[in-house]
Amino acid sequence: MKIIARGGNALHAPDSSTSALLGAYVSGADALGVAVQRTRDDRLVVLSERDVSSSAGKPGRVDEMTLAELNELDFSAGFRPRGAARFHYVDPAQPQRRIRPLLFAELLELLPEDVALFVELAPPPAGADAYARQVVEALDARALGARTVVSAADPELLRVLAGLAPRVNLVFDGRGARAEDCLALVARGAVDGVFTDIAAVVTDGRLTAFGAEIERVARRLGCAIGAVLRPVATADVLGRAQYDELRRLSFVWGATTASMLETAVFTRQSATLIEESFAGDALDRRRFALGYAKANSYCRVYPGDGIHVEIAAYDGAAPPIADSPLERRLQEIEARLMDASRDWPFYSGGGVGVRVGLRGDFVAEVDYTTESVCQATTLEMAVVNVDPGPHRGEPPRSFRDKDSFYDPHGAPPFCGVEHDEDDGFRINWNLGSEYDSNQYGGPVGDGKTPRGGRLRLERRGACFAAYYRNDDATDWVCCGTARNESLNPTVFLRCVGKRWRQEDENDPSKWVPIVANHFVFRNLKVMGFGGGEP
Repeated sequence: MKIIARGGNALHAPDSSTSALLGAYVSGADALGVAVQRTRDDRLVVLSERDVSSSAGKPGRVDEMTLAELNELDFSAGFRPRGAARFHYVDPAQPQRRIRPLLFAELLELLPEDVALFVELAPPPAGADAYARQVVEALDARALGARTVVSAADPELLRVLAGLAPRVNLVFDGRGARAEDCLALVARGAVDGVFTDIAAVVTDGRLTAFGAEIERVARRLGCAIGAVLRPVATADVLGRAQYDELRRLSFVWGATTASMLETAVFTRQSATLIEESFAGDALDRRRFALGYAKANSYCRVYPGDGIHVEIAAYDGAAPPIADSPLERRLQEIEARLMDASRDWPFYSGGGVGVRVGLRGDFVAEVDYTTESVCQATTLEMAVVNVDPGPHRGEPPRSFRDKDSFYDPHGAPPFCGVEHDEDDGFRINWNLGSEYDSNQYGGPVGDGKTPRGGRLRLERRGACFAAYYRNDDATDWVCCGTARNESLNPTVFLRCVGKRWRQEDENDPSKWVPIVANHFVFRNLKVMGFGGGEP
């Protein structure tokens, strides 16, 4: 039985957004469930609701709006993690960060090669032929028909689809329909199965009369799908008891869930690879190493009921932008020398690295606290291709005592999750070997006030998903996804923090304060995933 992430990880990111969909895949989804609608100017968009008022915060129907009009809305406006009374996925004061609807063609380009697609089509206001043809042409352009199941409640739309795409499996959306109508469509071969609620098929561990008849017809005809089922309680999350009931039913092709993070707990085989609180003053140097990003005296990394990255106040030279051309020229030469050596005195940081490589798919989590939240400071949990440098129990004395492994955003290629300055949380990555080619997702959540939280990084193949959780979002929130083909099958994990010198964006002739800071990492846990069911 396939686990279908309907709308992606819709409880952890805006429904049907890239983060929700690709994040659900990384969490172990067998199929991604999406609703595809047609705009007034005939563009196919991936949106679950016909009325966008709850998701975008403004009234409007998808089929009555143009793509340009939909793009003016923020489809994260209605997203709230469970337990969060006040929450903004993106900063409403930054309208350029709004979440726009995903085009169906864009989704198909994003799809990993080993995931199926469950597409729900809304009844078209007019022109079933044109609507169906657009959907089929998009699938055909990427040869995705064989791993796609299409659901619709309109028999005419299903009839048109059957004529256009005989390789695509079709199911009748029977939620709210009469049982005999569902059965009639399956019995005469018009569709390959039925999409309905779990309770319509199984109640108290037993098949209902409708469920028994669907099973009988599906077996007699050898239906490719049979039934696709949806939970309607507990926020549409597929629970363990339901999963155990359904997995024994051979005619059930798949079941949907709104949270792969919760469903994957019992559908994926896992093993605890690392579980370390960092309690006490000792550090197991067989498994962990401490290190420094730069060779200066301002940073100290040490264990003590957590891994501490303590950065002292900067008391070196940080002159204002000079007035005279000669002084500016000398400052420019000095800056270029520091850039060439990558050994800026005001840039300090470091942290802890895991000496044992992580092989294959994994989930890593760590708690953190930070004394200061401001511009020119950040902390990160990431994986890289290189292993940690030698353990450094004392502050660095020369350039030989630093290692780019312990530099947030350093030692590319990498992929990670970070608390970025006071802007929020985001995913970061690098596909090459140059520091200047680092890439970052847009900031998510409120990074200004929290002084601590928990970070989460997941990997499945070449795809990664980043999450965070804190007082602002008591549930996990996906703050970005990325695909990184340049990372090895075995990677090495780091938890690091830093501060640096940064120009004041409001006055480029000044620097923002170079502050002291104190990061602490605790309770690191890594789970690895094998194949098959538990």
